[in-house]
Amino acid sequence: MKKNLIALAVLAAAGAASAQSSVTLYGRVDAGLVSAKDQIGGDGVTRTKLDSNVLNNSLWGFKGTEDLGNGLKANFVLESGMNIDDGTAAVAGTTFNRKATVGLSGNFGVVELGRNYTAYDSLRGATNNTADTNMAVTGDVWKVGGDYANRTNNSVRFDSNTYSGFSGSASYAFGENKAAGLDSTDNLSLHVKYANGPVLVGYAHQTEKQATVASTKYNLLAGSYDFGVVKLNAGYNKAKGAAARGEDTEYQVGVSAPFGATTVYFGYAGAKNEIGAVETKRSGFDLAATYALSKRTTAYAGYKTFEVKDANKEATAFGVGVRHVF
Repeated sequence: MKKNLIALAVLAAAGAASAQSSVTLYGRVDAGLVSAKDQIGGDGVTRTKLDSNVLNNSLWGFKGTEDLGNGLKANFVLESGMNIDDGTAAVAGTTFNRKATVGLSGNFGVVELGRNYTAYDSLRGATNNTADTNMAVTGDVWKVGGDYANRTNNSVRFDSNTYSGFSGSASYAFGENKAAGLDSTDNLSLHVKYANGPVLVGYAHQTEKQATVASTKYNLLAGSYDFGVVKLNAGYNKAKGAAARGEDTEYQVGVSAPFGATTVYFGYAGAKNEIGAVETKRSGFDLAATYALSKRTTAYAGYKTFEVKDANKEATAFGVGVRHVF
């Protein structure tokens, strides 16, 4: 009888422990057929291929949480990118290139340590047209003078809880590469936003410290409004770096509309970079549609095109494929 009671007590304790902690395996796989053309001047090359990450980047990962009591939890995320077309890692030599964090959450918000997305990138992604997918032309246009860091190593990130729709986030990454006569390439990023019902509006800033030249700074004002039958989004970004880079002025707008299992997207983006008397311009648009075959599987098709006016360069791409999440 005593042995049975002991066994029941052990099982009960194990059940309580498992209820307080959990680990989840998750992922997303995406592949499709793509026809892409790059043209400089009068010359052009068209490539047709089976490609990975056509709509979204493929990934797999582990995430877990442990209830520490009194509203406090321990959390971790280990997330890796991959290429479905050839089975390789997205970044050779980096196992968890997308995210690798450990931290605590509670009534104060969430604190994460490790490799993480910047606070600036989080607002930019939440307001980007075409659902922030790889079909969005924004990523091709918004880098006339250079691109920004969307993830950083050696970072500390804090996300506040939401209070009457208002929330904020801040992250700081230690470059850890300071040397004699050189600065450490630290990264400071933050955003504040209001999200309540159909409306989202926010401001984000990011400073990327350079080793020998002036820091690159980004300032973004963006938002979206969901009318139910249609969702609108827009963003305006200013980027300024070293004197040789000049200043970028960037903007984008988008609209999406659901029709049953189908959602249609349209996005437009433009950018201008000024270096003294020289002016560089980019612009482009995209059109995409997704069809939900189930809650986890989506078929899609999309087209995007952009041009670099001063270089007489044009690029177009058309793709169809399937995405599955687990």
